Amino acid sequence: MLEAFATILSSAGAGSIIGGVFGWLNRKEERKQRESDQKFELQRITSVANADQQTSEARAFEESQKTKSKFGDAIKSAVRPLITAILLYQTWIILTSLEEITGGLVNLPDGEALQLYREITLNIISLTSTSVSWWFASRPANSSAYHPRKP
Repeated sequence: MLEAFATILSSAGAGSIIGGVFGWLNRKEERKQRESDQKFELQRITSVANADQQTSEARAFEESQKTKSKFGDAIKSAVRPLITAILLYQTWIILTSLEEITGGLVNLPDGEALQLYREITLNIISLTSTSVSWWFASRPANSSAYHPRKP
């Protein structure tokens, strides 16, 4: 029986059928690979287009922040400290108003006072670092100011 099966498998008809089945399987796998490649290429193109758009928007924003006159630079330099002073004054008003309404920290339970102290301290540290970063980031990046030209 094994010999008969081997004879059938070794015949030309069986070889054609087996070759055809494996060829069909091969084409099926190639089609799946092409679909996968096409999906990857579409995702790549979409990602590149999104990155290009974000880069373009960032460049446009950067360009919009540039001033083209000494007068504009002077206004910008004057407005930033003014806004900061207004915000600090508003914070002071809120703090003093809350002190008057609640009677101060001495009237709060110890657990709440400790939690409030912790939150306020963390917020002050965060806001201070943000403010310092903002002021230094707003300085011009003129390398000639830091590296004078050699005669």
